Amino acid sequence: MDVNVIVCTDPIRCLKRFSHGRNGEQLLEELQQVVGQHGLQDQVQVTPCRCIFGCTYGPRIDVARRWSGEKVLYGTVQGQASISRRGTVRFSEIPEDLLGLVRQNLPSNVDFRFITVDNVRTGLRREGAR
Repeated sequence: MDVNVIVCTDPIRCLKRFSHGRNGEQLLEELQQVVGQHGLQDQVQVTPCRCIFGCTYGPRIDVARRWSGEKVLYGTVQGQASISRRGTVRFSEIPEDLLGLVRQNLPSNVDFRFITVDNVRTGLRREGAR
């Protein structure tokens, strides 16, 4: 598993906030569809969770890049923001195109021009450009 996408679906906070007309539950469902439609279940895990703090900037998505050890935080703002329990963090804005979000966070050896359900299942990856 290369990437873990964590989507806040806290019913008190993030389900009341929207990004491009979608709340946390809708973002979760759309991300799961994107991963399934592109055969990326072996590379990307999409997980719901309760509060991950920062709902002022929500809905919230955290992406753990297991391949690099980095974590990218997404919300409705771009740049630095203060979260009471986490301190100052850097946000990227949740894009309208969630496939783009997934692509940005996969390792560079995943070439989307060649992804099909068959070659993902067999583990075939093209080296080189994304």
